[in-house]
Amino acid sequence: MRKTSLIALLPAVALFSHAAFAAKPSFNCAKAEHEVETLICKDAELAKLDVSLTNLYNTLLKNTPASSKRGLQAEQSGWVKGRNDCWKSGDQRACVKAEYESRIKDR
Repeated sequence: MRKTSLIALLPAVALFSHAAFAAKPSFNCAKAEHEVETLICKDAELAKLDVSLTNLYNTLLKNTPASSKRGLQAEQSGWVKGRNDCWKSGDQRACVKAEYESRIKDR
């Protein structure tokens, strides 16, 4: 009987394990301070977009002349603030996704 109980639990364990590891954005979810960051941590597609943008941004930053880096950093910081304004949207997820897709396309 005990063996059957453990086997019956495997799908549930797999489901919870997948959910826990599915969304891994570029930032530490334990330190998420904003509603939008929490949303990204819970959504694998948004987390993937976050990682893609972060990789793109880091590549751009490496290849940007020192004299222009502050401008790029300020622009990205402004974008993050704009992305975080998606908490005001009626469809927060769609807003965040659109922000990421637009930013990636623009880069």
